[in-house]
Amino acid sequence: MIVGLDLAGSEQRVTGFCLIGEEIEEVSELKTNDEIVSKVEKVKPDLVAIDSPLNFPKKGSWRKAEYEMNKRRIKFFPPKGLIAMEKLVARAMALRDLFQSKGILVIEVYPGAFYDIIKIPRKNNYLELKRLLKFYDLVLDRREYSQDELDAVASAFVGRLFLEAKVEFLGDEEEGQIVVPKVK
Repeated sequence: MIVGLDLAGSEQRVTGFCLIGEEIEEVSELKTNDEIVSKVEKVKPDLVAIDSPLNFPKKGSWRKAEYEMNKRRIKFFPPKGLIAMEKLVARAMALRDLFQSKGILVIEVYPGAFYDIIKIPRKNNYLELKRLLKFYDLVLDRREYSQDELDAVASAFVGRLFLEAKVEFLGDEEEGQIVVPKVK
């Protein structure tokens, strides 16, 4: 079981949630840390893939991962320098630490990089994401999804690719790595 979280920087905003097992089990929206933690503890996933930097840079605003994304022309918000991003990173780090203390593997993902690498739009991308998932025998139900939910689906899918060793890592272990799909 893999959980994908499109984490919001604040508990007042929506966090996208996706659970993938053999199929897409659930796609929903959560808000508070208590809701997120309760849901994750209930489903007992093997992996949680969080759409947020999970570390601050040692110096400056960028980590090595952001420099590597910049070289690939992948747009991003730096983990440091913007108050909203710093709040997001702090929230993500607290959730990571909590999940890891319970023996759950946590990885950092970035749906924006995922979309850019596989060349689908970053927004309003339900149909493109649905077609991609179909190649992996994953069915995304036909309904209205928020972009937060679709980003959570993309996050969980990158988690699945991680478990299948079909990924590469941007950055280094010391400052944190972003897991992205490996494309030939």
